[in-house]
Amino acid sequence: MRLAQIMTLIFGILATGPALAARAPILEQILSDVRESYAKQERPMVIFDVDGTLLDNRPRILKILTEYADQELMKVRPDEAKLVKALGVTDVQYRISDTFRSIGITDAAIINNATVFWSERFFSDEYLNYDTPTPGVVDYVRTLYSTGAKIVYLTGRDTERQLLGTVRALRAYGFPVGIQGTELIMKPTAGTQNAMFKQRVTNYLRHYGLVVATFDNEPANINVYRRAFGNSLSVLFEAPHSANPPPLLPGVVKLSSFEPLVTTTVAPINIVEPPTSEATQETPSPEPETIPASAPSAEANVAGDPLGVD
Repeated sequence: MRLAQIMTLIFGILATGPALAARAPILEQILSDVRESYAKQERPMVIFDVDGTLLDNRPRILKILTEYADQELMKVRPDEAKLVKALGVTDVQYRISDTFRSIGITDAAIINNATVFWSERFFSDEYLNYDTPTPGVVDYVRTLYSTGAKIVYLTGRDTERQLLGTVRALRAYGFPVGIQGTELIMKPTAGTQNAMFKQRVTNYLRHYGLVVATFDNEPANINVYRRAFGNSLSVLFEAPHSANPPPLLPGVVKLSSFEPLVTTTVAPINIVEPPTSEATQETPSPEPETIPASAPSAEANVAGDPLGVD
């Protein structure tokens, strides 16, 4: 038996262990599709959004709002500052205005000042370490990678302000990043509109492998993927997202959790090599490291929408 066949068999065995035995059916289906595609040398690829899908950024927002309460609000409105400081992660809503109104703060000046304070900090490397992984997702991404999938992190974060912090956070939490078979794609500028950016990137990605599945918490983004990769599984992760979303396209699947039904250990990362044919032992041409530059959109992120970066 050739080395490539042996390695394929080993990774197949690893991918059928207890860590995979009790996940949601759609997650199991994606693992099966990756395994099948890898065996056919199709270079399977799985695309993940970051904010709201891989990482929960509500702790980052809570940290910023707490600082706002301590540094500014406490000096002029101590009662309201105490209300803000009493917030928990689960109290954080998509918009700052909604979060404040939920605790009885309706003063427009306070909400506007908090939004400005937030916008100066939220899109920065410094605060990204407050994000936390979505439960179960680290193990799932690592297992996909070890099964043979190329992992693509496609995020609305921009390189100007968040590149270093994003890489640092993904690495610290155990996501495969910065190694063979992974790619991090970020917006080139802050002003690039998210859905338009992701639409452009799909044109690049479809040429460099078979997209097996896409994950995003924004309905507009998952619709983009559904149109671009009609034969792949388009999965909407059910997490807070922007207001007034478009209806989901037919075929989009909803997912509420990446967690398995049984306690598992984090899957090891096994770097996989594509199997080669006995008839041809050609060396694959290298993939380009960057996507073609695209002109930034005139549309920018709407201030006060802290969860809408992806």
